[in-house]
Amino acid sequence: MAATFHHGPEVIEHKDGVTVVRDVKSAVTYVNGTAPIHDVHDTADKRAAYINKRVIIRSRAEASAAFGLHQAGYTIPAALDAIFDQGDGGTIIVNNVFDPDTHKEGTTPDPSKVTTQDINGTITPAGLATGFSGAYECYNTFGYFPKLIIAPGYSPSSLVRTEMDVVASRLNALAIADLPLGLTKQQAVETRGASGIANTSSARTVLTYPHVVIEDTTGAAETRLDPLSSRLAGVIIATDLNDGWHHSPSNREIKGVVDLETAINFYPSDYQNDTNFLNEAGIVTAMRSFATGFRTFGNRSAAFPSSSHVENFIHARRILDMTHEAIIFFLMNYVDRLGTRQNIEAAEEGVNAYLRTKIGDGVFYGAKFRFDTAKNTAAQIADGRFYYRFECHPTSIMERITVDSYVDTKFISDALSLAA
Repeated sequence: MAATFHHGPEVIEHKDGVTVVRDVKSAVTYVNGTAPIHDVHDTADKRAAYINKRVIIRSRAEASAAFGLHQAGYTIPAALDAIFDQGDGGTIIVNNVFDPDTHKEGTTPDPSKVTTQDINGTITPAGLATGFSGAYECYNTFGYFPKLIIAPGYSPSSLVRTEMDVVASRLNALAIADLPLGLTKQQAVETRGASGIANTSSARTVLTYPHVVIEDTTGAAETRLDPLSSRLAGVIIATDLNDGWHHSPSNREIKGVVDLETAINFYPSDYQNDTNFLNEAGIVTAMRSFATGFRTFGNRSAAFPSSSHVENFIHARRILDMTHEAIIFFLMNYVDRLGTRQNIEAAEEGVNAYLRTKIGDGVFYGAKFRFDTAKNTAAQIADGRFYYRFECHPTSIMERITVDSYVDTKFISDALSLAA
């Protein structure tokens, strides 16, 4: 094509060289549950904006203005409070399924009328996404997907937990689900058995036990029980924001907790710890030792112990998720471009530049991205298919530290200057 005629100087701006791989937002939580919206929105028209609509919350003030304060029977205000107790809270996408004009006893709003089907949600014939189905709309609406999915108060139900896992699997996220109230430690482990309600090996599900004891702000009592899942989500968010998404959320202080539903025994070198008993069954718990405060304890998802793959570590699964999505979004810049050597190599180098920074940050022991000359064939390339290979290993965490101790008499000889 001939160049357009021009007589005089010109500047032509080229943008091809500035495309870089960017990190995916990790500190994004989808909170699905119920809120007393009738307390803060006095008409049905006003309330409609807070029923099965995705609402972004970034502060306590926004939380109370949108969804009200905690009341017994409702789950969202308490969950938001638990997250903000741990730090800034990141980006929280809230979906309230409670409609006080529908879920009521007589004329009185009643959150107990909310069903499992309300929580799990669907896509209505009119195209409205409800419950967990609303999470699928987040990218097209906000430009990012949630990476943590919680439904405190409802997640102990196996029907809810399995739906959370389905959503998490599609969105490359983690579903954090509580075990039911009232379980002993043995019963908690038994939920993982063949006939148990938490019999799953999903690396997308994180199981938590027990519930925690917090201040009861309703005034009905001094304290009340609250799900651990929302506080673990808050700890993960705080860890992401303070240290990075490649760090483990285990052994970090949980704020706002005064006790646990069930005492969890812990002593650092004791194999018979309650923490070991729960962790080896793939359950994340909480513990308290001398002068530690209450802390999260457990690095593994429900994939453990059936899977020995590194993805059973929560931090490793998240490293892979964030990296895969960052690569996918970057490669969208090359979709439908010509398959020239220049474009093939530019895509390769762009990803490798990103990986080098992640190796430097301690995310990976090593990682590389390359055009797969062994897998690609002329016929496949002629058909528009191009194969790359991504190889990596996430940096491990120091979950178990073993010291081999030896007593040696040679130190007596050295100390006393003995001849032998």
